[in-house]
Amino acid sequence: MSWKLPAWLSGVLIAALVIAACTPAAPPTATAKPAEAPKPAAAAPAAAPTNTPAPAPAAAPTNTPAPAPAAAPTKPAEAPKPAEPAAGAKPAAVKLSFIGVQSDDQQFALTAILREYQKLRPEVDVQFELLPFAQLFPKIQANAAAKTPTDIILADGPNVWSFAYNGVIAPMDEWFDKDYVAKNWTPTSLLTSQYRGKFFAPPQMESCSVMWFNKDMTDKAGIKPPAEMSESWTTTQALEAWQKVNNPPQVYGVRWGQGNSPGQDYEAGLLRRMAGAKGSNAYKGIGDDSLTITGYFDHPDAVKGHTFFHELYQKHKVSAVEGIPNAWFDQRAAFYISPDNAMGTYNRLGAKFAYGNTALPSMPGGSQICHTDSWHYALGANSAQKKEAAEFIKFLSGPVGSKIFFDRVGQLPSHAELLNTLPDYKSAPRKTVGEMFRMHGQPRIVTVGFTEYNGLMQEFVGNLVAGQNLDVQQLATTLARRSDSLTAKYKDWQTKP
Repeated sequence: MSWKLPAWLSGVLIAALVIAACTPAAPPTATAKPAEAPKPAAAAPAAAPTNTPAPAPAAAPTNTPAPAPAAAPTKPAEAPKPAEPAAGAKPAAVKLSFIGVQSDDQQFALTAILREYQKLRPEVDVQFELLPFAQLFPKIQANAAAKTPTDIILADGPNVWSFAYNGVIAPMDEWFDKDYVAKNWTPTSLLTSQYRGKFFAPPQMESCSVMWFNKDMTDKAGIKPPAEMSESWTTTQALEAWQKVNNPPQVYGVRWGQGNSPGQDYEAGLLRRMAGAKGSNAYKGIGDDSLTITGYFDHPDAVKGHTFFHELYQKHKVSAVEGIPNAWFDQRAAFYISPDNAMGTYNRLGAKFAYGNTALPSMPGGSQICHTDSWHYALGANSAQKKEAAEFIKFLSGPVGSKIFFDRVGQLPSHAELLNTLPDYKSAPRKTVGEMFRMHGQPRIVTVGFTEYNGLMQEFVGNLVAGQNLDVQQLATTLARRSDSLTAKYKDWQTKP
């Protein structure tokens, strides 16, 4: 196993070595761990996507000794059977390349999964190139344009369709038959895993946000968030609770979304859909052609949701405009909208306060919803080792890989067998996550134009957070028209060879 670090980190490492040579002998100093990665797809749990704080330098990877063939380990059900080498012959070395998002959780879990896989396939090694979220998608696109033979690509769920349309990734039906696919993953995850009837990318994990709260703060304020889904708050009731615990700049009522940036569609886009009844244009968010958002994103009901989000920052001032890193974990926010990776981060950061969670609210006259999906493993279209890469992807996304990620990240699994057998989702606090996912989970808008749309959405959300005296309807309509113009080039998505 090897790790390829971003170019900016090389200078840091060289400088560290020069300094170390001039100081008394001491244990070598590891670079700092990277910041928490975003959640997605749209997508869940790893990962969604998700808002990402500015990354710190990557942690120094653990050196893995060259593995020897293991003695008859217990083989997971889905793991591919290695070919038997000829008598006296050693298996040929296989070196796979993997490009993904940089985070300490991804690095830890991927390393652990590879070690398990090498017990079955000792001849396989992987070079992991993990990049900050903002650099990942441009690098994927640049590699594809240069026909770089990348074997495995970690793609955010909503981007799978775009990558499939543009020939960045290849279908894997040859190694994942339909029965296997239907049996192993939740139907929600498969909405983005499959494109035009072909299977492209099994999910790493799932996601669904709920509302976490600092119980010490809510108890002190006399607030009792509902424990049952049937008693969920409206946004009006939630706002009253946030205002009761709001004491800026020391403590804010709510941090809406992961990280400390203004946000993107995964969490900031929820309120516009909450504002519409199920099946309405505001709730759907996109037309039946999977391209048009005019009349959906800027529907009057959706604008009510956009306006509510804007007023959290500018009118009610229950959310911090400047963004506070780890706001909920450091007790700078009383409520927090996030998937259940919040529990893993809580433990990793050593937080000590009592906490609980409750379902996301609904807007009056609207509905409840959580955005689902997260990271997916995809096969690079230019890979020269497609069979070997697909076999490792099968292991990564199977029960062994999924359990390793759950144990590390603590986020809703997408693997059906694991999700159905984990006791964690049968009792609080994860019971709320599971119920919200099953009853109200929806992927972000599914479109080949998601990359263009989400870029505009991030700009829009930044304006909602920091802007004053805004005409929110005009902003929403302008975005919708710009998005439709940018995605018009994909009108052939259902027929393009």
